[in-house]
Amino acid sequence: MKCVAVGDMFLSEEAFAKVLKGQSLFSSYQGFSWKADLDRVATRTLIRNIETKGSEAYTIKGELKEAMLDADVIFIHMCPVGRDIIEQASHLKYIVTARGGVENIAVECARKKGVRILHCPMHNAFAVAELTVGLMICETRNVTRADRSLREGIWRESYPNSGSIRELRSMRVGLIGFGAIGQLVAQRLHPFGCSIMVHDPYLDASIIERTGCKAVDKKTLLQESDIISLHGRIGPKDPPIIGRYELALMKPHSYLINTARAVLVDMPALEEALQSGRIMGAAIDVFPKEPLTKEDRIVQLDNCTLTNHRGGDTLDSYERSPELLLEQLKEAVETGTTSYMIMPYDEEAGGK
Repeated sequence: MKCVAVGDMFLSEEAFAKVLKGQSLFSSYQGFSWKADLDRVATRTLIRNIETKGSEAYTIKGELKEAMLDADVIFIHMCPVGRDIIEQASHLKYIVTARGGVENIAVECARKKGVRILHCPMHNAFAVAELTVGLMICETRNVTRADRSLREGIWRESYPNSGSIRELRSMRVGLIGFGAIGQLVAQRLHPFGCSIMVHDPYLDASIIERTGCKAVDKKTLLQESDIISLHGRIGPKDPPIIGRYELALMKPHSYLINTARAVLVDMPALEEALQSGRIMGAAIDVFPKEPLTKEDRIVQLDNCTLTNHRGGDTLDSYERSPELLLEQLKEAVETGTTSYMIMPYDEEAGGK
């Protein structure tokens, strides 16, 4: 198989080459870099464009496009593989992405052509899960507020949640979405002794219950959780998972955590709920507009902890991705499937 790998500002072509080049699975290897020289601000804009406009946000041209059109397997991270590439590629068999999400791939077009898509939801799952639990503690125990006050020369004694600060062992945590990250969050919360509820309409309740968590419907989770953490995905035309209606169902002393996708939350509704005291607090890592400025409403609120999209920002998140992807591809070639194949063989589509 002819292999093409496209590195970027997060996962370099060199990292792909170190693992893929010379593999007996491939008859040839070509490596490329795509927008690898972008700064942080431009990178955030690129991510937002891909998350909102999908695989057609950017057009691939020149030598990279020619190589993609002649490839059997394409390894990517942020680089889009749009309809034009998939439709024109004569013998493309696999698109393998180092991301958990596949917004940058024309999935429906791939399905129609029988091109299999492998993704890598575990590549930053540990990093995001760790940050999620850390944000729960930071927000409920006023860690960042205390730090900020001390640096300003203030020994602060009063906080938005003063008089109602509780330990995790006496709190009920609700997880919306129970994929790789949601399950890792649950694993890390169990030692704290808190009870965990899960709502995931795509998983059988028995699978959730086997992890020591309680499967519940969304309304029950919203009404009974002390902390709600989001780990799901929605389509580009779907409404947010958390809007005014959902916020109205939450306990007055509850907290909302979002380290997943900005589109999961109606941000103006959340800001209103925080400002009015409808919920106790929030910890947010992802925002509809990035970067934030000091004029943004969420920045001016005292009862929230904010981080600037740091969820998967660890060396471990990227260094192991090519190895994990190669393992998945080998399994797919040998067995016809893999646990991270989101686009299985489609005989009706004339899959290759």
